[in-house]
Amino acid sequence: MAERIRKPYSELKGWLATNSISQKELAKSLDTTSNYINKKINGTGSDFKLSEVRKMSRDFGIPYRLFFTIDVPIKEHEKSA
Repeated sequence: MAERIRKPYSELKGWLATNSISQKELAKSLDTTSNYINKKINGTGSDFKLSEVRKMSRDFGIPYRLFFTIDVPIKEHEKSA
């Protein structure tokens, strides 16, 4: 069964570049491969696990907000009176 494609972590990619942190470094920290990290970041693999987010935040100072977004459908936005 193929992985579903989801929104990539564009802000995370930018944050990593700004802070000179490579996907290889993330992979080493999480004891996995660069390919695994690349797929997650680009939205073609599974989402990050909370344990992975915690470890990356602890090891590299990556803000949690880069992993969690709230997508509220437009029809559910509060309408102003």
